[in-house]
Amino acid sequence: MKPMLHKILCINLCVLSVAMPKIALSDNYFDPNLLLNNNDNIDLSNFSKEDYIAPGDYSLSVFVNTEPLGEKTILFKANKEGKVVPVVTIKDLKLFGVNVSAISKLSDLPEDTEIDNIEAYIPNSRLTFNINKLTLNASFPQVNMDKSFQGEIPAELLDDGVSAVILNYMANFIKNRTTGDYSSHNNNFFLNLNGGVNIGPWRLRTNYSYNNSSGSDQRSSSDSEFSNTYVMRNIAYLKSMLKIGEITTGGNIFSSIPIKGISLATNQQMLPSSMRGYAPVVRGFANSNATVTIRQNGQIIYKSFVAPGNFIINDISAGGIGGDLEITIEEEDGSKRVYTQAYSSLPIMLREGQFEYEFSAGQYDGGITTDSKKSKFALGTFSYGINNSITAYGGLLIANGYTSGVIGSGVSLGLLGALSADVTLARANLDKTYHGQSYRVRYSKSLLSTGTSFDLTALRYSTKDYYDFSDYNNSGYELREGIAPWLSQRQKSSFQTSISQSLGKYGSMYLRGETSRYWGNSRVNNSVTLGYNTVLKGIAFNIDYSISRLKSDDNTWPENRQINFNMNMPLSVFSNASGLQNMNASYLLTHSNDGRTSQQAGLNGSAFDNQLSYGIYQNTDNKADSYSGNMNMSYSGSKGTLSGGYSYGKNRNSFNGSLIGGVVLHSKGVTLSRMLGDSIAIVSADKAKGAEINGNVKIDTFGNAIVPQLSPYDTNSISVNVSTLPDDVTLNETSMKVYPTEGAILARQFQTKVGYQVIFDIKTAQNIAIPFGAMASLTDEKDKQVNTGIIDAYQSLYMSGLPNDGNVVVTWNNNTGKHSCQFSYSELEKIEVSQQNPIRMVTVNCQ
Repeated sequence: MKPMLHKILCINLCVLSVAMPKIALSDNYFDPNLLLNNNDNIDLSNFSKEDYIAPGDYSLSVFVNTEPLGEKTILFKANKEGKVVPVVTIKDLKLFGVNVSAISKLSDLPEDTEIDNIEAYIPNSRLTFNINKLTLNASFPQVNMDKSFQGEIPAELLDDGVSAVILNYMANFIKNRTTGDYSSHNNNFFLNLNGGVNIGPWRLRTNYSYNNSSGSDQRSSSDSEFSNTYVMRNIAYLKSMLKIGEITTGGNIFSSIPIKGISLATNQQMLPSSMRGYAPVVRGFANSNATVTIRQNGQIIYKSFVAPGNFIINDISAGGIGGDLEITIEEEDGSKRVYTQAYSSLPIMLREGQFEYEFSAGQYDGGITTDSKKSKFALGTFSYGINNSITAYGGLLIANGYTSGVIGSGVSLGLLGALSADVTLARANLDKTYHGQSYRVRYSKSLLSTGTSFDLTALRYSTKDYYDFSDYNNSGYELREGIAPWLSQRQKSSFQTSISQSLGKYGSMYLRGETSRYWGNSRVNNSVTLGYNTVLKGIAFNIDYSISRLKSDDNTWPENRQINFNMNMPLSVFSNASGLQNMNASYLLTHSNDGRTSQQAGLNGSAFDNQLSYGIYQNTDNKADSYSGNMNMSYSGSKGTLSGGYSYGKNRNSFNGSLIGGVVLHSKGVTLSRMLGDSIAIVSADKAKGAEINGNVKIDTFGNAIVPQLSPYDTNSISVNVSTLPDDVTLNETSMKVYPTEGAILARQFQTKVGYQVIFDIKTAQNIAIPFGAMASLTDEKDKQVNTGIIDAYQSLYMSGLPNDGNVVVTWNNNTGKHSCQFSYSELEKIEVSQQNPIRMVTVNCQ
């Protein structure tokens, strides 16, 4: 094996020598004496120029000022000096982020103008090609670049994807059986399908559900329905999303409204990742070239280099609804200054100069009552960041018999947090005309020094004659079965809050609560959870007290007060044995105000790289079954998730099973997947069955796989684990960047070379020496070159992706001129190899 590796190493050294930096005033020349004593046995004519490449179009990974831009086809042409160089157009420069309009030599040129000497137009710029990595590194002075933000994706790179059909499915089956004095059984099957069709930038989505029940009486019932059917597409230049069909309006200004209609609204995801949501502007002063580092909750969220003088940082990524910022300025001499800037936010707040809007129109389509007025209406909202502290917002809703308007603002109060306040006025024509108002205040604050966070506290009060749009449409209609009765009542006031307190190594406490009162009765609806959690020596503990309302057997909704204690203990705390590393023991104790006390003890874990999960539990209950238990197991693979379970108790038992996954119908066939996300990718690699994509997806028999989740309007990497490729398959590239739009189905192809890996030991007539660096080409029936390799210093040749039979032509130059010879090989399949050494050794005569 060592001689073989030595031969391959020699070949690699020859290729790597191309990329070594060289300083010269004229064309580079490789002196063969540096490698061998006999110059005649060296042919480096193809490498006399740095990163030599033949003219033509090449797909390269482009980097602009060290930042990855993605894959792009680049033209290479010979310039006036005869050197083959990369050529870019004005359109390319705009894609790279160059401020073309501000450069006099470029501003008036047509977009298709080809430039082969970029420094003649932009001083101190350069395009550097790396043949080994197939990359193009474009470097431009910062002063010549457009103002850009972290995470900004050029519009030209965003991909709407291909036309295809997608489908998520979830099928559940439950079989219940009771024994004793009255034995019975019943079966229930539930199927949910969610998916649609993509055609260019348009996406059709719908949801279908089917339910079937049968029992001992031999009767069965079933029902099915389609819901949430709509089409959508992004409008890139508006940074907005258009939706038509069964949709829901936004809920930041008016309450969300289910409608059948049309909506055009700002899509925050289409902004650069560093400009989404609200974050404060950081201002400071640097005494020298300095590094500014910004941390939130101990994590670095921003790092930048600034020149001496005042600096402004306005592209910090939003961090939820707050968390004070710790800012460190490190000067060139190593000195540091650290200070804290308050940061609190609310969902309604925007950065300075940013705006959001929504225009919706259609028919009310609420579903909590048996019917409704189904009023037709139009709605518009607008919010604007006046400065970095104040956001103003408002909206108007108009329908036949109903009008509503809202106005308000959100304010950053610095150390005091963030506050918003608004008022909504409404006029509703029912049995008479009602005029009412609703007032709302929201607040958030994170105290870094004490570890206290008021995540969101909101107070709303509505006058007696106030009807929101849902109240107006549902008024006079009965609730559907199973709907909580207070949802049909007009709310008088509500208060909700979410507070957390870090206790350091002792854990944390949290409070989440909501209380509501209603007009026309004295009902108070409370929902509260107060809890504490901690971890001691690897064992997690949680205790909480909750108040809620649960539907009882007599169809009432009594208040339920409950205390829970939960413990989760990894078995690895007792032993380092490999079998215990993914196993946990758990215990749960619950006591409620009706006197019921239940306990559960269990064991759960995972295996096979977390693809298989399992659990077994035993329960006791002082008011129901004296004992009960259940066990479950689930396997999650790249094609879906299959799970099953069994439960038992006094005079009862049940079996259940489910199958969850996704299906994509595309131009290359049908491919199974795990549950599909919003944006996905179809990845193809011929003959690469079993190869892993992104670590957890495998290519199927037909050479296809689905990457089930991509982040829209963001940079996503798709990579192949080369160690999982079949022995006879190699790739031209192993990873790529993609930039999907929302709901896109991308299609990407990894080019494979399918065939054998071979080292040829070449013999020649009259012992003619083939020099190191000679080129070898595999040709097809038409003498077309289909594969190439380089002769090493041992007169050996390594090639991959070879067919079982073939013909190879070897060419070289020396001081006597051009020379060539050729050889044929056959029956590579008969040569035995091992998994550890898949390379075949063949001796041939080159004539």
